[in-house]
Amino acid sequence: MEFHNALKIGLSLAITSMAFAGGINTNTNQSVLYLRQVARDASTDVDAPYANPSGTAFMEDGLYLSINHQTFFQSRSTTVNASPIFEEGTEFKGETFVPSMPSVLATWHHGSFAISSHFGIVGGGGTVQFNDGIPSFAALMHGPLKQIESTLTDKGLKTTSSSVDISLDANAYIFGATLGAAYEWNKMVSVYAGARFNYAMNSYEGSIGNLRLNSVIPGVNPDGKEMEASKFAEVFEELAQNAKTEEERIQYATLAKTYSALNGQTSMEIDLEQTGWGITPIFGLGFQYKRLTVGAKLEYNTSIEMENDTKVNSSPLAEFNDGVKDHNDIPTLISVGLTYGVLDNARLSLGYHHWFDSKTNYKGDLEDYIDDTNEFLFGVEIDALKWLTLSGGFQVVRYGLSDEYLSDMNINLDATTVGFGFAYKATDWMRVNVAYFKSFYNDYEETVEYGVDTYSRESQGFGIGLDFRI
Repeated sequence: MEFHNALKIGLSLAITSMAFAGGINTNTNQSVLYLRQVARDASTDVDAPYANPSGTAFMEDGLYLSINHQTFFQSRSTTVNASPIFEEGTEFKGETFVPSMPSVLATWHHGSFAISSHFGIVGGGGTVQFNDGIPSFAALMHGPLKQIESTLTDKGLKTTSSSVDISLDANAYIFGATLGAAYEWNKMVSVYAGARFNYAMNSYEGSIGNLRLNSVIPGVNPDGKEMEASKFAEVFEELAQNAKTEEERIQYATLAKTYSALNGQTSMEIDLEQTGWGITPIFGLGFQYKRLTVGAKLEYNTSIEMENDTKVNSSPLAEFNDGVKDHNDIPTLISVGLTYGVLDNARLSLGYHHWFDSKTNYKGDLEDYIDDTNEFLFGVEIDALKWLTLSGGFQVVRYGLSDEYLSDMNINLDATTVGFGFAYKATDWMRVNVAYFKSFYNDYEETVEYGVDTYSRESQGFGIGLDFRI
């Protein structure tokens, strides 16, 4: 395989959608209330504008405002075993730190009507940094690098090892702003209609280069230490300038060009941003009777066409060129939930989410390798004191992903997540929410051309929020 062809395949793997929480391309953690209790799909509290918008019709008259701040630490890694290329247990790790994931929710309720709004990061979030690259990149480089070693050795420049630097930073955000209205019928049934404007931003910075070789050359590198190809070129250029004969000058100049050409051949860079937007129609239906509240929500499929704004593309891939367009849609979501007051001061909640991923237009037709996503949620909330509420819950998410979808860049794994925290009622009009949220992922093992990959993830987050009633 030619070197550029290897890089072309490797970089193609890198430009994929990123997920943060909830579905493959969506975040459901839009409030600290969610972090500390999880099952919010029948909420009639300040987080209802996102979690259960029809529930805003059951709120008491007034103006409600919720301001939330979340911080997340994530990592995703690939460990390679049974490989002829890598040492056993070689790990490639990508780190994500999201210092601030804000969201704001507001509701105005009067009589039977409620108008509500929400702003937050509804998809993606943060930057994934692969400082040591990913194994698919390194594996694709192996053959071409061995060809370079063989070519140099055949020319009398004994070379037995080579390497290049590989780095990739990728980030993805979908910012969402929602506005809608709910109406309550006969104190038991409510309906909601609204829409969310979504603005999507992705960016990718990747580089491959700094070829290093251990060519054994008397007087230049007699010990066969690994040196940068550019250093070899500089040394031979200097020798050519100081050559005593024309024959020596030509010989050294040729070697300088050889190493310089190899360095250029193995260097590549991409730097681009993608932007796009779309509108999500949202409908809700609610039911409330005595201690039981039920909520249902439909977020319809959102078409988002992403367009490249490319600063640098020294790869042979036309898909990275400026102005190229592709899709990164948000799938249809159906959520249902119920909350039941088992005691005057204790509530149990259940929820279910279904994303129609297989009917969505993802970049590179990835939907061909995806079945729908299902998520199950459970939560409990107890008013321990008049001013203190304790809560906790968990969610189980199951993706319908195939080997063709999963890779060392697309590490979306089935998980069970727990969240817990408390609410402190500071005054009659202000409440403080504090929560901790941690996901436990199921490792996934896949046989690939260069061995066996084991994909793993870690994620934990903290949240603090302020709720106001005016």
